[in-house]
Amino acid sequence: MLTKFHPQSSFKKKFTVIVIWLIALGMLSFMINFIQKTEIKFIWLILPLLVGIFTISGILLRCKIARWFTLLMMYITLFIPLLSYIITGQTLAIEKIMLYVLGALLMVYVLGNEKAMDLFYIESNPSEHLVLILLALTSNMVYISIFRMV
Repeated sequence: MLTKFHPQSSFKKKFTVIVIWLIALGMLSFMINFIQKTEIKFIWLILPLLVGIFTISGILLRCKIARWFTLLMMYITLFIPLLSYIITGQTLAIEKIMLYVLGALLMVYVLGNEKAMDLFYIESNPSEHLVLILLALTSNMVYISIFRMV
């Protein structure tokens, strides 16, 4: 069933649903922008496009796996300033870092609050976020090690 709210829903549920739709719209616009600006052959983009379409449609259709994957991407995004500092040795402007942190934490909050748990029909599990943070840090470190070798 499509993620939506009823007029009698609480403000928190309405806010959660609207931000979920905005996340999906942002992911779609990022995917379209990436396709337009990349110089990679389209055949190599088919798998990432399918994953992106699955994730976007999944969070709109209340899929638990798509929510988990979206949260993982948000945590990876949260660590981009750290990744940039480690790879290039340069810090980003404090405004950009704060924007990253604020945006990522808002998305994590929206996908992790009790109204989102009700929407996705799952029980709250705070340790889920710890696992996702560890996976995000691991994937960032793997990326750093591969990037430094090249």
